[in-house]
Amino acid sequence: MSITNVNPINMGSPMATINLPALKYKSGGRVWYAITIPYRALGKFIQTSSAKRRNQETIKSEIRNRFLDPTHKNEIKNYILEEPQFTIPPVTLVSYDSLDFRPYSFPDENQEQQDDRFDSVGSIAGVVVLPIDYEFECLDGNHRTVAIRELANEAPEAVVDSNMLLNIVYEQNPRKIRQDFVDVNKNAKQTSSSINTLFNTRDKTSGLVVDIIEQLDYLDETTELLATSVSKNSKDIYTINNIKNVVVEIAGFNSQSAKTEKISVLLRDDQSFEDEVKKKALLFFKELRYNNFIEECLSNKDKTPEIRNTSLITSGTGIIVAARAASYILNNFNLENGQARQELQNLFRIDWSRTSEIFQGSIVGSGQKILNSRDAISSATQAVMKKLGYLKTEIEEENTLEV
Repeated sequence: MSITNVNPINMGSPMATINLPALKYKSGGRVWYAITIPYRALGKFIQTSSAKRRNQETIKSEIRNRFLDPTHKNEIKNYILEEPQFTIPPVTLVSYDSLDFRPYSFPDENQEQQDDRFDSVGSIAGVVVLPIDYEFECLDGNHRTVAIRELANEAPEAVVDSNMLLNIVYEQNPRKIRQDFVDVNKNAKQTSSSINTLFNTRDKTSGLVVDIIEQLDYLDETTELLATSVSKNSKDIYTINNIKNVVVEIAGFNSQSAKTEKISVLLRDDQSFEDEVKKKALLFFKELRYNNFIEECLSNKDKTPEIRNTSLITSGTGIIVAARAASYILNNFNLENGQARQELQNLFRIDWSRTSEIFQGSIVGSGQKILNSRDAISSATQAVMKKLGYLKTEIEEENTLEV
């Protein structure tokens, strides 16, 4: 059976209009409309918020959306420019006016039958007729819309063949619109840092981490990939972000403060730097494999939770200390003649237990609790460096002063 439009557009309308294929559907006790429009036209139909100006007064009755964050908007623009197969979620809009929706219908179908079909199926296809100067208000997607509008003017080739899905609700109550805004954003849970590392392999640092895990069987088998911490009874040893922290430290940056985006740019722009970091990180993890605590975890996985409770090297804090000391080794000892490998072996042979005198008063507190402050990690790293003979002890410093 063919489908025809029994509600033709009134060609004698006194106002210029645009006809958009649409889907009318039910959701949450209200009627919504889904339409698609080209990216290049997106900004013309959506009222967006602007960045807040200094000393700007706000009219409380007019507040329905947050101010524009230029940094976030520019991040979206850069993403679209850098990723040819970009993924941009639909935009959610509010219409203060009832939309002129004209459904497609089957031959000889009357209005009552159309309503019955809509009620039974929950959706119906048709056309939304909009005045050419009509504007919706953005409920969710403010930054996306502004970014795409600017790209349509600045770099039209980046968005020329793309279309945006718009979900539109008719609502006149300002308080309900505000509530909708809260509900949309409250329910949009941010992805965890671990998932970002695992999935975002376009980021060079994350890609390097995933490569290292996949190349070393023991890491592949014992790394928590999704959660941000290893659960109490897990047989895993590290999280993917623990591995990432090692890579950051070996690359010469502080994993507690450095922004990995900057490191990723360096890795992307300098192939030799990327190759060097990967080579050093692989050597680190190959030698870590033979630490006594790691070996014990691998040979008796059921005891891994118990081993983690007595050791430091199996903790996220301990691995940062080890990586920071390893960074010194890998930058000051020859990698080609085995010197760096020997020094790494010495590093992993020191006492990494929670009862070790090396770490008392730095990353080990009362009750053998691991402390992870920046000062504690820095102090522990200094203690390890002195233990390995890379830094003078206090007694050696005093003797030097006396001489």
